[in-house]
Amino acid sequence: MVFSRPPAFPPGIVLFRRDGIAYEMVEDMGLGSHGERIVLAIKRGKGQADLGRVIIKTLGLPTLTDAARVARMRLVEEVQLATYLNHQNIARVYGLYESRTTLHVILEAVSGRSLESLLNLAHGRGRYFSENFMLHIGAQVAGALAHAHGSRDEKGQPLRIVHRAIDPTRIRVKLSGKAKLTDFGLASAQLPGRRTVRLPRARGDAYYTSPEALLGEPEDTRSDVFILGLVLLEFATGRHLLCPPDLLPRELLQKVPDHDRERIGDAIARAQDAWTEPDMGELVLRAATFTMEDVAKATQGLSAPVRTLFARLLRREPAERIPSATEVENRMRKLLHERGNYGHAEAAAELHTALVDAGEALAADAEPGTARVLHPDAVSTEPSYL
Repeated sequence: MVFSRPPAFPPGIVLFRRDGIAYEMVEDMGLGSHGERIVLAIKRGKGQADLGRVIIKTLGLPTLTDAARVARMRLVEEVQLATYLNHQNIARVYGLYESRTTLHVILEAVSGRSLESLLNLAHGRGRYFSENFMLHIGAQVAGALAHAHGSRDEKGQPLRIVHRAIDPTRIRVKLSGKAKLTDFGLASAQLPGRRTVRLPRARGDAYYTSPEALLGEPEDTRSDVFILGLVLLEFATGRHLLCPPDLLPRELLQKVPDHDRERIGDAIARAQDAWTEPDMGELVLRAATFTMEDVAKATQGLSAPVRTLFARLLRREPAERIPSATEVENRMRKLLHERGNYGHAEAAAELHTALVDAGEALAADAEPGTARVLHPDAVSTEPSYL
């Protein structure tokens, strides 16, 4: 892994001690979304006992610049938001520790593989995972989103959480077949006493973004529904709806009505300010012009029920999509039930076979006390480097 500057912490250094536990540096993973440093650490107990791995986001103090103050606020808000997220398919945030010089946010390190890693594995062996595997993972992530979307504060007021940064690196699959959604660090929400805890421009990978976000329009929970569909489509087929290989920007522009070109031009300018990807113009044009025929083409080869599901997930207009993550989960679980109740055991067996086929050495998911070397992908946060 190559970074723009040397690692901030050498391996083996104790980052901090808390409640009798030392947090020992293992690997510097680079910069996170807000400029904080992200590291993998071991929890050491009495007698140097290995108590398991965690991910730690660290930010140097004092925060003298405006950017640093914003980063501090975002990390504190991430921890506050996590107090309302208690779901088996959401990676945990354990808390915040502040020393005189550094702010630390402690997160669960989810073992297993990310969907990105599994997609790369599928490409390598020339065969994608089964529809059932995709639906099994999708149902779990949809359940996690349904929990987040429906969360309320102590007074029963909706928190209006939207993840906004779902991508193949933030969905992890354990060797047991259990999936977890990680990293709500870029989520928008309405914490008690605050209008919002996220600026509109702060979001994740532009390639995994809803049409409304790319076009500068308001996002809501249906935006997460679209992005989940986008990720699962790519995982099932290798095709990305917003990155077609056979259309040139000029052809995309010709699809925009004359009366709408100024609005789309403004949207492209805003997107180029918000993201750094070189082909933002093409992404925005695709988001503004893709049709249901494009969705049908991208889902070729899938079964009719699954194609129908994607046709409802991947609508350009939010009002035309499946209205909630709860309904998405229910539809996926119904399809799995009709196919014989594919579950954790079946997913674990399929994953095991895929890893063996790819020639990967297998090891049990990391548990406290195990000293095994982690797979390079065995971390819960894979940040976008700045």
